[in-house]
Amino acid sequence: MRDGVNPEKYKGEKNKCYFHRIIIPVYIPNNQEEYYSNSIEVLDACLNSLIQTINFETTAITLINNNSSEFLIQPIMVKYKAYIDKFVIYGENKGKVYPVFSEAKAAYEPFITIADADLLFFSGWESAVFEIFKDIKKAGVVSPLPLQSLALNKNNSVFFDNYFFGRIKYDKIVSDNDNDLYLKGLFNPALFNRRNRTFSWKEKQYYLKNNVTAVLGAGHFCATYRKAIFNFETEFPEMKFINGYEDIYLDEPADRNGWYRLSTAKSYAYHIGNKIDDFVLKANFDNELLLNSKIFKNIKNPSKSIVPYRIKIIFFKIIKKLMKL
Repeated sequence: MRDGVNPEKYKGEKNKCYFHRIIIPVYIPNNQEEYYSNSIEVLDACLNSLIQTINFETTAITLINNNSSEFLIQPIMVKYKAYIDKFVIYGENKGKVYPVFSEAKAAYEPFITIADADLLFFSGWESAVFEIFKDIKKAGVVSPLPLQSLALNKNNSVFFDNYFFGRIKYDKIVSDNDNDLYLKGLFNPALFNRRNRTFSWKEKQYYLKNNVTAVLGAGHFCATYRKAIFNFETEFPEMKFINGYEDIYLDEPADRNGWYRLSTAKSYAYHIGNKIDDFVLKANFDNELLLNSKIFKNIKNPSKSIVPYRIKIIFFKIIKKLMKL
């Protein structure tokens, strides 16, 4: 039986509406294996950088515990409890696509950042990302570090809309320091190689320039998406891990809508990997560079393209071959 009335009904409390949600999946099964031995320290550095570089008036954090070791993850959850808006706990490792896609579809915020748990965020990253959304109306996905080597990946729409109008530029706009920082984090110099092309990705990049410069290319290890991208119908992600899943669920939808996959021309994030290095230990943050909430008033959702996606794919294949992009 019920005795009395639930007192919560009389409090008149309101839910807070945010503009931006950051979703971070975490899987740390143990610290005995060499690969995971520093994972807690890496996660700590990631969350510490995040809480010092975002505006909590506009932005909320969702942390997904993807069946990590409770013994290892619990101290982190306690340490950052005051800063995490939502904890999600899975009883088994669901992979990446299933948990992040589920949370993104369920979110109310108009912008969703999906980031791996081994990213170090720099001061000003939110502002830099949303300046691109404000300036380039068809921006659909924006990464907070230059990812020029992904310019030709799931970016049919940007070339279809802009290439023959001369709006896509090709020159060196990413500094050597930013390029070297990216390669240091990924530990793979071959990422900038371009077979049978005159210039490497380090020497020249494709970009759009209005009031803000945006490099063509975005990556699913860290990117901010328009929420509308996740509203499309898709098949259930049956497999936990499979090559191409992130392409299908995270990369392709923006391009299908006719929106662009872009990144900042300057590095606002660093891929830590699974080991803490001197760069991470020396990181400091400037709280004066937090996002101004007024920027969201100037960002509108662009309409979806009426041109069939297959036509854009064919167009891009042709110019890619003829123009040797």
